[in-house]
Amino acid sequence: MKMIKFVPAVMILLMTYTGYSQPKLTINVTGGYSLPLPQLKGDITDSTAREGGNSYFMKTGFNLGLTGKYAVDKKGRIRITLGGAFNKFSVNESYVHTNNVEVHSSISIISGSLGAEYSFTPKEKTRPYLGLELTGNFFSGKTEEIVTAATVTEHGDLGTTTSTLKSASRFGISAGGGVDVDISKKIGAVFGFKYHLANLIGKDYISSSAAGEYNLNDKENGTVKARNISFIQIFLGFSFSLGHPKKTVKK
Repeated sequence: MKMIKFVPAVMILLMTYTGYSQPKLTINVTGGYSLPLPQLKGDITDSTAREGGNSYFMKTGFNLGLTGKYAVDKKGRIRITLGGAFNKFSVNESYVHTNNVEVHSSISIISGSLGAEYSFTPKEKTRPYLGLELTGNFFSGKTEEIVTAATVTEHGDLGTTTSTLKSASRFGISAGGGVDVDISKKIGAVFGFKYHLANLIGKDYISSSAAGEYNLNDKENGTVKARNISFIQIFLGFSFSLGHPKKTVKK
């Protein structure tokens, strides 16, 4: 008897449920883990890799991002994206090469992006999407090497050397996807991933540098091969919906 009463009640709820059309503008605020890929990543304890100069030897990283998404079609499937992100990679390792050496190094990348995104289910509560972006990337960094002698006779090499990565800019691409999930009408959760190739255009090699500086040097030069700066972002955060239509759509 209870089941007979329950079924009509559910049907009435489904028929009278009011869903909201997707807003024109959505703002995503995100943060997460950044995974460096070869040749951004490397093992600094490997003497062959150090001498080859084909890696930046980063180990781990994190990211922060802010992205605006604007729907350009009536169904809200296609969205133009405009955003900015901050990625920082670092390594803190020790190795032995005549002396004992501690390395504390970091590379920061500030990116601006413009792209497009496709939402598969724009009117549902859970909305998976895929996107592609063009990026402008601005590099900075710092390296500190602390040398301690393996024997007393090597005391002349002791000390700390600090150098700064000379600012550099490159252009690249990113591709990825994720899922938007509504928490309420105006607030949601978002999580996803992006693959970045940050120096597709603009690679350069400058052999000289000012005292206390070093160059990004990602272009091929003699025996030194060109270096691709690529990484994967894994992120989560909140989405804020703006510009909801006044009218509602009954399901």
